[in-house]
Parts: sequence; structure tokens; C-alpha cells
Amino acid sequence: MDILEAIKYLILGLIQGVTEVLPISSSGHVEFFKTFFDLQKDEGLLFLILVNTGSLLTFVIIYFKKIIELIKDFFTYIFKKDSREKTYNNFILAVRIALASIPIGLAGLLLKDFIDDFVLGQFRMLFVGIGFLLSGSVLFSIREVRIKKGKTLINWTDTVLIGLAQAVAIFPGVSRSGMTSSTSIKRGMGIDSALNFSFLLYIPVSFAAILLDINSIHTDGLGLISDYYIVYYLLAFAGAAVATYFAYKLIFNIFKSGKLKYFSYYLFVIGTISIVYFLYKG
Repeated sequence: MDILEAIKYLILGLIQGVTEVLPISSSGHVEFFKTFFDLQKDEGLLFLILVNTGSLLTFVIIYFKKIIELIKDFFTYIFKKDSREKTYNNFILAVRIALASIPIGLAGLLLKDFIDDFVLGQFRMLFVGIGFLLSGSVLFSIREVRIKKGKTLINWTDTVLIGLAQAVAIFPGVSRSGMTSSTSIKRGMGIDSALNFSFLLYIPVSFAAILLDINSIHTDGLGLISDYYIVYYLLAFAGAAVATYFAYKLIFNIFKSGKLKYFSYYLFVIGTISIVYFLYKG
């Protein structure tokens, strides 16, 4: 086993975890640093499943109580009429999470082959760079928007717009949390509601994506060069899980500080680097 290679994959997992929470695109950063570290260009499905499951597991742990509450109140509202007033808010929130997840689900089904074969093919760094620039532009556009504190209600228009914004993040380099939280803030939602809704949205979307990858294993295989890569991927999984947790603990303070423009500056820089790298190598 190559220790240097193992460290690279651990770092890649840490990068996945941090950028999954921050509004700077985890998929784009994973692709960027895979190229930077000169790692296996197509890790295959096992890597994708494990590194994404690391972040998903952390979010499930963080929101476990809320998830159970939503599921319980959803079915209680449907089957127990005398409890509807008590369970209404969580029932509606669950419906809105499901509704907001539909656009990216449809986009994934329709565009998965195109993204895998073309976007993540020989033009990957170009598309990653464009995605970074798009995410940076969205964050920059709300730099002057006053961020409301606390919790606010989410209406149906908010739900649809946030869902559509999330669908754009199917492209590498486009930040899912950046698109959803920026849309929420622009719509006047309180920062706590905006971020909690964004992270709750991540759970069903990520779970569905992982199931889709697992379903593809029987046709595409695991993509392993050698058995050692299982160890590398598990290190990436652990790194993603741990980094997601610590990044989450910091995210609220970062957002509440109103310094989103600094994320946009960073994305402009790394986006430009990605495109220049593509042009230079091309």
C-alpha cells in the first residue's frame, strides 16, 4: 500500500466534507483536487458511494431527531385526523422537502449519462471552472442583501424556487448549499430556516444519488484498480464524515457574519485557475 496515496485520499475526503457544507461545491473541489493530486481519473462507483455516504451519515446523525419527528408527524397527520393540528407544521415541512427534491431528481435521471460521459470527460476542468464561477456570481449577487436572523416560514413559492436552484447544482462546480441558501436568503428567509432547510434537502437527494450509484454497480463495476483502493476509499469516507461535522459546526457563524462575498472571491479565483488549467493542458 502506498502511504502517500492513502494520505491523498484522506485529504480528498476531508475536502469533500468541508465543501459539502460550505457554499463552494463539494463535487467541484473533489474533481479539482483529484486532478491536482493526479489520482485515478475515474475512481468508479465505490469511491463515489463511500465519499458521499460519509457526509450523508454525518447529516443524518446531526438531524436524526428532526428526521424521526418529520416522518412520525407526516404519517400521524395522514392517519390520525384528531392529531392534524399538532402535526401540521412538520407534515407541511416534509411535503416541501419532497417537493423541492423533485427538480434535482428529474435532472439527475435525465442528465446523468451526459454529465458522466461529457461533462466529467475530457472537459471536466472546464465545466468545473464554469460551475465555480457561476456559484461565485450567485453568492456575489446577494452580498448586499441583509441576512435575517432566526427562523421564518417557508412558503410554496420559496419551496419551488429553492428546488429549481438545487437542480442546477447537479453540474460539478455549482454549489448545492450555495444555490439553495442564496435563494432562501434572497427570498427573505431567516438564516436558521434557510440553512436547516438546505441541509435537510441534502439528505434525501444524497440518499437517492447513492442508491442510483449502487444500482449501477452490476453494469459498471466498482472501478477498483487493486484491493488497496478499498482502504484509500475508506479513508476518504472517514475524512468526509469527520470534516462534514466540524464544518457544520462552523457554518452558521460564517453565514451569520454576512461575509458571503469572501466565498465568492474564492470561487472566482479557483474557477479561473480551473479554466486556465484546462486551456493550458488542452
